[in-house]
Amino acid sequence: MLKKIKKVVTPIFLSVICGAICGKLIYQIYDKKLETDITGEKIYLIQAGAYQSYDSMVHNTSISNYIYYKDQDGLFKSIIGLTENKENIEKIKSTYQDEVIVSEYYSKDKTLNNKIKEYDKKMISTTNQEELKKIVLEMLTLYKDKDTTLTQIIS
Repeated sequence: MLKKIKKVVTPIFLSVICGAICGKLIYQIYDKKLETDITGEKIYLIQAGAYQSYDSMVHNTSISNYIYYKDQDGLFKSIIGLTENKENIEKIKSTYQDEVIVSEYYSKDKTLNNKIKEYDKKMISTTNQEELKKIVLEMLTLYKDKDTTLTQIIS
């Protein structure tokens, strides 16, 4: 009887120990990856579209003022606004009166985060559509010629 119990208990005990060790290793790997992914500030990218090629993006984007980046899937995405404030998302949407996609990213770039906060304050305090367009255009102008910087920030 004791031999039968040993035959059953020993594999169960070894399985629990192996499971605990594997679980701890996987948790440590996941925890490090999660920490590096979410150490920045949350920003929202208001996107006008995603295109297979640069030429396609230029020809099909109805909005003339945007910045773009190439994502990991090879798509060119045209960004018409950056914000940290959810209320400003709606203001930007209503300003352009276009169908947009809102993506959430975590940015580690302190300069970008500070500029976005500065422009968010301006956007919150205004309700005038023309003034809003000027603020968004001013923000985009900072990154107009620096699409590689934007790609590094949000990738």
